[in-house]
Amino acid sequence: MVNSTYSVLQPMYPLLIQQFVDDYSLNEGIALDIGTGPGFLGLEMAKITSMKIFFVDINEEALQTAKKSFDSLDCDNKVEFVQSDVHDLIFEDNFADFIMSRGSIWFWNNPTKGLQEIYRVLKPGGTAIIGGGLGKYVPETMRKRLKKALENGVKKRNEKRPDLKEFEEMVKKANLPNYKVFNDGDNSGTGKWIEIKK
Repeated sequence: MVNSTYSVLQPMYPLLIQQFVDDYSLNEGIALDIGTGPGFLGLEMAKITSMKIFFVDINEEALQTAKKSFDSLDCDNKVEFVQSDVHDLIFEDNFADFIMSRGSIWFWNNPTKGLQEIYRVLKPGGTAIIGGGLGKYVPETMRKRLKKALENGVKKRNEKRPDLKEFEEMVKKANLPNYKVFNDGDNSGTGKWIEIKK
């Protein structure tokens, strides 16, 4: 079953993937969608690139939902659905050209270890983007609506999200050499991202 917040946010995913494709010149290679949930990022990536996409989640039910959704698409990308924990990824070193993870870092038991694992499996010359937010392509009217849904979801679940300073501390603790931490496209502070390059 798809979480209601995912459903409300669904219009944002194609825009966020378009941003990633534009920002990082993506078309071919291997992409990992870590903490994929129902697979919205990976599904949108399959629609507009030729990348081989690995949908990665610790939850088998989430992977089955993502697989069912992918099977209903008219896409010919090579894909795999992999049950794995971000703290101990099953992939070899220097495996992926691009790694994305939206909305899962809040739930990692050890964000430092998760970031180190992502860096380990990233290919030299590759990029990883981890965090949460709406991206810079979301129109203002949609942004207001979706920000409200995000805020309500966080409040309902009684979650605390790290701020940019805490994100910075996570990356420094992970001892990653090439990264930046930044706010979402609107600089409102609601969306926070870690970009890692190798």
